[in-house]
Amino acid sequence: MTGHVPELKSFEQLFFELPPYSQVGLHDHFNVKKFHGLPRSTVKIDGHCPFCSRDSTFVVGFESLAHLSTVDIDNWCRFDEKSLVCARNDAHVLNYFFFRDGLNVQKVGQYPSLADVSNNEVAVYRKGMKKLDANEFHKAIGLAAHGVGVGSFVYLRRVFERLVYGRFEEFKEAEGWKDESFYGVRMEDKIALLEDHLPEFLIENRKIYSILSVGVHELDEKLCLSWFDVMKHSIIIILEDDKKKKEELERRQAFKKAIGDFSSK
Repeated sequence: MTGHVPELKSFEQLFFELPPYSQVGLHDHFNVKKFHGLPRSTVKIDGHCPFCSRDSTFVVGFESLAHLSTVDIDNWCRFDEKSLVCARNDAHVLNYFFFRDGLNVQKVGQYPSLADVSNNEVAVYRKGMKKLDANEFHKAIGLAAHGVGVGSFVYLRRVFERLVYGRFEEFKEAEGWKDESFYGVRMEDKIALLEDHLPEFLIENRKIYSILSVGVHELDEKLCLSWFDVMKHSIIIILEDDKKKKEELERRQAFKKAIGDFSSK
């Protein structure tokens, strides 16, 4: 393994975020020796269980992590298999395969796949999306899971754009907006025009679109991948806010109608 190897930030990153064939380095301030001698049940990692379809804690045996420590492995070069066992159900096991070369670790396989785990994690949000958005959100996650960063940004940006465009089409008649006042301006101005009808998180973090656009046109695969998780969860927050906003509007309209229908007779 050659070239610059990014430093491992957490074991959650290693198991739940690192795409296949990506590699990370173990360095002094993240030393796995801290797990040395701990009882098996005390080493735990948080992540999404695709079998439970919910977030869970996974038990990791000391044996599974000790071989990744800096002790006597400077010249090691071998394959290794690791397993995570869901604390909710010990029949739910995630299997991982790594190639270790000194202090560098490369993920060479896992089951279920990273795409399966990630898509199961966001399945609840895709249910409330239009079919095209759900499909492209799914594609973005699948591409990122296979190390395609720029392509994943393309699909996330399309989901973001359609949310904004769809809201304009939904309210333009009621607001008296003209197409040219929307489609001919920058995304920043589009969001400003729709401020009363968009999720609060999107309005406060409109820079998301700029990041996605820069990723599509200027960033390399690795940098896009390093930002993918932030962008994915930002889209999820926007979808959550949008769902709440729609539910609140429907609730207000229902009570407004009920009050309007009141009669003392």
